[in-house]
Amino acid sequence: MAGLFKKNHFSPFFKKCREGLSIIVLPLALFQLVRAIFIPTTFDVLLAAILFFIYVCFLKKWF
Repeated sequence: MAGLFKKNHFSPFFKKCREGLSIIVLPLALFQLVRAIFIPTTFDVLLAAILFFIYVCFLKKWF
């Protein structure tokens, strides 16, 4: 029963996808932030906030 709750027990494919996404998310978030500053639509601001939240999740190893 203790084996069901192993932390970080992911397949190698998922680990590679997570590493790739963690590299791509920061430049996308910065680009979206610049875009939201110059053209502040609701969608752009929400998308920038979501991308930065995902980036923080990668930094804190929550994802």
